[in-house]
Amino acid sequence: MTTSHGSPVDPEARTETMRAVGPDAPAPRAPRRRPVEQEPVEEPARRNGMGTPALVLGLLAAATCWTGWAGVVLGLPAVVAGYLGARRAFHDLATDGAASLGGLVTGFIGLVVGAVIVWPTLFGSGGFGDGLTLDQCMEQSTTAREMHMCKSQHLAEFNERYPNAAE
Repeated sequence: MTTSHGSPVDPEARTETMRAVGPDAPAPRAPRRRPVEQEPVEEPARRNGMGTPALVLGLLAAATCWTGWAGVVLGLPAVVAGYLGARRAFHDLATDGAASLGGLVTGFIGLVVGAVIVWPTLFGSGGFGDGLTLDQCMEQSTTAREMHMCKSQHLAEFNERYPNAAE
């Protein structure tokens, strides 16, 4: 006698197993499995709502970025809302992915252009008379405003040279 995979079967080993278990012993049963009641899996709700605000804020940021602060203030929430909305749309949790992506892009443009315009104001670079001495700055100034900027930048030197100058 051979098994299905070709190895010989020892009839005595089978008989010994039957004697050890006993002829009246019930055959081992596989554990019964109760049918599991499957509850319907709720799909996550599709929540739109990030696309339209992102697009509106992004368009406003891109349109007003030439003012500097408006581009930064409107661009930052447009980028955040656009990113969150695009991510939800990518995972099929929202259907307003195009508006979210548009808001993300236009908000980013407004944010970057606004930041480029605001940067010199925040960090004092790029102003009239930067890197010049008081004399060089006064030579280049053509208006009273520019002269005042030179005076403000070199206040200590100006007060030293002109101690009686009116403020």
